[in-house]
Amino acid sequence: MLYLWWERLATSAPVRLSRVVAVAQAFGTARGLALLDDLNRRHGLDRHTLTRQRERAVRAHLTHLSGDTSRAAALYREAADLTENEVERSYLLGKADGG
Repeated sequence: MLYLWWERLATSAPVRLSRVVAVAQAFGTARGLALLDDLNRRHGLDRHTLTRQRERAVRAHLTHLSGDTSRAAALYREAADLTENEVERSYLLGKADGG
């Protein structure tokens, strides 16, 4: 509920992505992924400059939690390719390799 209020107060792509994480933690990965799909259709989080890379990382994490490790690995690699931060890239590639 808090994230819905926050989204109405400060509508932005990062706030919407934060809501996805909160929903996934509260109601499970399937609901988080469904919300992420919906927000991508309506608001293009996967195309927005502030959330494109983070959208991939969140999707990778939720996909991994749902048990689809091969798809998650591909998504972690996509997220790694989208960041210029070497520490983050290394972390994401490590996750892609099962770490």
